[in-house]
Amino acid sequence: MNIHGFVFDATIPFVDLWRFGKRIDPLKRVLEEREGWDPERLRSWQVERLRDILVHCDRHVPFYRRRFREVGFDPSRFDDPSQLEVVPALTKDDIRAHAHELFAEGLSRRGIKRGNTGGSTGVPTPFFLSREEAAWFEAVVRRCYDWLGIRPGDRIVKIAGLTYWKDWRLPFIQFVNTYFRNLRSLPAPYLSDDLMDSYILTLNQMRAPVLYGYPSAIELLARRMIETGRKVPSVRVVWTSSETLLDHQRALVREAFGIEPFDGYGGAETPIAIECRAHQGLHVFQHAKYVEVVDERGRAVPPGRTGRVLVTQFFNRVWPMVRYDLGDLAEWMPDGDPCPCGVRLPKFRRIHGRTGDILVTPDGRRVTIANVTLVFGSIHDQVRAYQLYQDRPDAIEVRIVPTRSFTTATETHIERSLRRFLGDEVHLVFRHVDDIELTPAGKRRILVCTLPGVGSRPSAGSPSGRVEPVQEKP
Repeated sequence: MNIHGFVFDATIPFVDLWRFGKRIDPLKRVLEEREGWDPERLRSWQVERLRDILVHCDRHVPFYRRRFREVGFDPSRFDDPSQLEVVPALTKDDIRAHAHELFAEGLSRRGIKRGNTGGSTGVPTPFFLSREEAAWFEAVVRRCYDWLGIRPGDRIVKIAGLTYWKDWRLPFIQFVNTYFRNLRSLPAPYLSDDLMDSYILTLNQMRAPVLYGYPSAIELLARRMIETGRKVPSVRVVWTSSETLLDHQRALVREAFGIEPFDGYGGAETPIAIECRAHQGLHVFQHAKYVEVVDERGRAVPPGRTGRVLVTQFFNRVWPMVRYDLGDLAEWMPDGDPCPCGVRLPKFRRIHGRTGDILVTPDGRRVTIANVTLVFGSIHDQVRAYQLYQDRPDAIEVRIVPTRSFTTATETHIERSLRRFLGDEVHLVFRHVDDIELTPAGKRRILVCTLPGVGSRPSAGSPSGRVEPVQEKP
């Protein structure tokens, strides 16, 4: 164990008591036990927790009390998760308009953590976590460390977009991350070979065993490593989150680092799922929250079908989130053989990206991100980054950051491939750019559609952001 491991073991119990009012290790052990529960036992426990938080909301939270009355929902009679389908999803618009009505009456707000979503849709949205919910959040993250083989004190290097803090929190968070979490950040606000070269050098100097970050940022690093033939032998864990990990990005990580990346999914307000060492889907943290995948009417979709992700928190009694719409699309994996890792939690087969990550053709077809990435995945040596932007039904702008290998034949290949699913009625406009603009959360979106009714439905949300101080973590 390195010096940071000793520091972590010696100090973290006291830090936990200060931050959360309790130690995290006992919560970790509870989660570990629940990971082995059979589906029926897990479902029974979830029903109990849901009934408890729903009755609490009905009695003490003005927003939900009114909403439940409007749809005729009686939490005291709740005994099956399907009964939730009558309750409308909690949206970003709901939160911005009624944040004060989401606070529970009569409960102390002492120690509550305020955060904001990343504003990927243009408008950050506030949220609040009680100390209890924040403690379970931390326990889930530390279980993720266990799954990935991250040891206490391991240096974690985060490569992502810029993080902006405008007040006293920055030095405090930097202190906690540096000395207690052994976390270092390498921002990737723009595309540059010189920047990636400097980061390869820095990683080798740090000898960090864990690399964490947005897939788009880690992709840039992996590409440069392959181009230059340079290695970072200290890295034994690559952990991606906050964006959809695409197949070509996974292949680049394997080629550059010689290991399989771990894909995680979640947001500033809640972690949701992560891959285990089997890399056969993402285990969903149903042992700490209730996650749904629903259709446009809020009804559960079967495994194999894409739907919108909703989350209900169990322990956030001060400011509950019931059926919170993260604005993301996912699909359940069908039940099958037990996972080789031994964890019995259900899995997502795939995260399909944000609800706004689609394109719409003049005849009404909706094209998802998976179709587009197949086109560009085969020519990743010729296109450094790209984005498809649509603000009218009959035209799409294809923004490309080309490499030196890019030719007119490359552009012809892209156009022909895109037309296989976009059709001939869409006008494709190619534009070469120096970089793809970052979202407020520091991400690079592949598809941006601003057409009315696309990605801007009332139930949309944005989970990718930050919260201070408890949530500033990989």
